[in-house]
Amino acid sequence: MGYTEIVKKIFFIILCLLTTGVAIWLVLKSGGYGGNKIFDPKGSAWQWFGKNEKKDNEKEAGKPEMVIKNTGYLAQYNFENLKKRENKGSIISEIGRVIVVEEARPTVVEKYKEEGVIKENNFKSRAITFESNGKKISGMMNIPVTERSSKMPVVIMIRGFADSEGYFVGSGSWKAADELARNGFVTVSLDFLGFGMSDGESSDILEARFEKPVGVLDLIESVKKLKYVDPDKIGIWAHSNGGQIAVSVLEITSKNYPTVLWAPMTNPFPQSVLETMDDSQPGLIVKKRIEDFEKEYDSKLYSIDNFYSWIEAPLLIHQGTTDVWCKVKWQEDFKKELEKYNKEVYLDIREGSDHNLKQSWDEVIKMDIDFFKNKMEI
Repeated sequence: MGYTEIVKKIFFIILCLLTTGVAIWLVLKSGGYGGNKIFDPKGSAWQWFGKNEKKDNEKEAGKPEMVIKNTGYLAQYNFENLKKRENKGSIISEIGRVIVVEEARPTVVEKYKEEGVIKENNFKSRAITFESNGKKISGMMNIPVTERSSKMPVVIMIRGFADSEGYFVGSGSWKAADELARNGFVTVSLDFLGFGMSDGESSDILEARFEKPVGVLDLIESVKKLKYVDPDKIGIWAHSNGGQIAVSVLEITSKNYPTVLWAPMTNPFPQSVLETMDDSQPGLIVKKRIEDFEKEYDSKLYSIDNFYSWIEAPLLIHQGTTDVWCKVKWQEDFKKELEKYNKEVYLDIREGSDHNLKQSWDEVIKMDIDFFKNKMEI
């Protein structure tokens, strides 16, 4: 055997060893004989050509997860789900006197007397409680003292925003409730959770908001059980933020509950909240909560402006031109939107009247009484 042949054989042996070594290395690198990544264009063998599998895996892991919206605990409060909810009436319990209101009434009556107007308190008032979602809510009920044998109409009174400090049962609605009661209407004013003698509200600021229409829905069913109330003659009176609650109830129920709104908050959610918040610490907390909420939920499902077509009740809206909280334009836009769906809506703009319509209070409440009597056919 010549020198040349010996070199060829050595080279051939080295080449075989190298080929075998590479094959073994590839099998081990690909995860053993059970894997087939070597033959897969997406497998690890393609690292030969610069593909960094580790970096690709890290990139995949860094992708934001797709959030499935409207499945959290607040989904129960969106309008579509509330429309499916079975509203439950409970016993309305009389629990005592409404002392603060009783002490304030003589002053009101005396003021009218000085103007030559006699106001009789021809009704009785009681503090009450009812249940909603297993929680107790307090309120005030006025019951006309009458000899009539027929059942009486009822108006649900929904107050606007109130501070917890200095709050008393019947706050925000008792004067209007008294005047309606003098004219033959049973009135029920609710305090909402966290106020009066009610149980506490949710620690989640948005759930505390969303619970309010639910309380009204259950109150209506509770009122229908009262033996002296005509369940076919139920109306709603609401002021300010209570107006948005009232509109929510009309949409969710699609019932013919004639409704009066005083300076209602018709600016849709969440603008209705955000536009009243400043950059103070409490305001920033609210803004952040809404920002987080909108990552998980579709806020359109919680806003009155997306469900106007569901309303089946006549509305009377009063708005003062000097109101610093609610705008005339909001009410004009609200009316136009309702009219697109051929809804029955009346807008009464009061020149020089404030958020509480103080400057035209007597005219406005008289208009309300006439409206309720007309729409309830009394």
